[in-house]
Amino acid sequence: MKPTLQDILDDIHAAERELQKYEKKYRVRSDSFYECFMAGLIEDAGNFDFQMWAGYCESKRDLEQLYKELVSTQKLVRERSEAMIADNVVVG
Repeated sequence: MKPTLQDILDDIHAAERELQKYEKKYRVRSDSFYECFMAGLIEDAGNFDFQMWAGYCESKRDLEQLYKELVSTQKLVRERSEAMIADNVVVG
């Protein structure tokens, strides 16, 4: 079953809550942490927190991309339907 927009939003918010825990613990914004982590500037050997934090950053990024794609697809479908109705084309 494909996720709905609400499912994706719920997952984004859940990821944000997890990210906030790490931001409070380490006093660093997730985007700054992730940039340094990906550049190899953060030693993550044995630090499970950093691995999880990076994973949540990636999950949130992927979910936001999925959200944008789904919104864009729904907008396109709606626009096409409206155009067909405006042209008196029977939909269905």
